[in-house]
Amino acid sequence: LPVKTNPINNTSTVKALEISSVLVENNVDPKTNKAVDDHLEVALRNTGTTDLTGVEVFYTFTDTKTNDTESYYLKLPSTFTIPANGQRIAHFDNTGATDHFPVNKYSLYTTSQNPQKVTVVVSAKGAATATKTVKKDAGGAEVAGE
Repeated sequence: LPVKTNPINNTSTVKALEISSVLVENNVDPKTNKAVDDHLEVALRNTGTTDLTGVEVFYTFTDTKTNDTESYYLKLPSTFTIPANGQRIAHFDNTGATDHFPVNKYSLYTTSQNPQKVTVVVSAKGAATATKTVKKDAGGAEVAGE
């Protein structure tokens, strides 16, 4: 369900967490190099020397024509650890696969045909929050092969 405000409360100033990329369209399966259904994909990098745990994700979709906004928050399971000097990708797409998390299939992301601005905020214990904003072209989420 959508949330009204960002519940992340992180005061760390340690610059160890980075958002390497945010994809919202033209997603590709890295194993097969084939197109997959459009979804929110957040690549995270840990530049620190200790594993990052307690990962929380807050993201907002903004319809750039109507200015409608919708925000979501998810605390990732304790098994989602970003290794020291490593990376991990979180997918938001309802597939149920490892590192794939549930989404609202009726969100602005899938229902609006207008261009969107997508802002992602990620937090982990012992690291400063990271934020990245990307644009999504007009049209809803596309299904691979259609």
